[in-house]
Amino acid sequence: MLWYAIKQLVISVGSGTDRARRPTRYTVARRDGFGAQYQAMMSGVAYAHFMNYRYVHTPFQRLDHNVDVAAMNRFIGIPVSGEKADIREEGSALVNSAEIPDIYYTDEVRAILRSWYHSTEKPAVDPEQIAIHIRRGDAARQNLTFRLTSNSFYRQLIRDLEGEYPGLRIRIHSEGQPGDFSDLESKNVELALNEDLRVTFHAMVMAKVLVTAKSSLSYAAALLNENTVCYIPFWHKPLKSWKILEERE
Repeated sequence: MLWYAIKQLVISVGSGTDRARRPTRYTVARRDGFGAQYQAMMSGVAYAHFMNYRYVHTPFQRLDHNVDVAAMNRFIGIPVSGEKADIREEGSALVNSAEIPDIYYTDEVRAILRSWYHSTEKPAVDPEQIAIHIRRGDAARQNLTFRLTSNSFYRQLIRDLEGEYPGLRIRIHSEGQPGDFSDLESKNVELALNEDLRVTFHAMVMAKVLVTAKSSLSYAAALLNENTVCYIPFWHKPLKSWKILEERE
């Protein structure tokens, strides 16, 4: 396969003493919101696995939006070895920009990420749901229209999902006020707004159907989700198993 040939080419660069000095301990560290940082960590794990490096975890040091750092470090469950990394950052961007991310996010890598994630206590959530992540919050406040998807799109999507999955309740996970989503509510649609971040994220991980937003938060949840993922396109490309939703008005 092409991806395998590329991998063998990359890891075979250098020989003899040069190859013997090749760094083997790799880490990723950045400062941003929880979703962006967690996805970067996931991409670091995937890149290290691809390159036959050993992933050395750098915990969250700071999280935007006044999120509890210690609580989120416990929440994701990635073990800390205390080792010093030889290299950091260089490959995470390759994973995040990959046209075929399955090359990096193999079944084995995703199983490792899930085992860490599920190794720590999680909030109680109802997995029998369609979880729709609607990006609002800071994106709406800053008028980042390229990160937003209109309510009219979601109205049609909800009708489609109700027809395809008649036994599942729909929960909209977002930030804002109920009035921002009044045109989406119905007897089968529930708003889950401004919830604890851990509850929101775990609900998306466990959902029978997850609809992602243009957001690292739901993208990271989708990498952990073992069920059906419906993906709204943005710059981080989908896995092959995900259903692609084309935006339309």
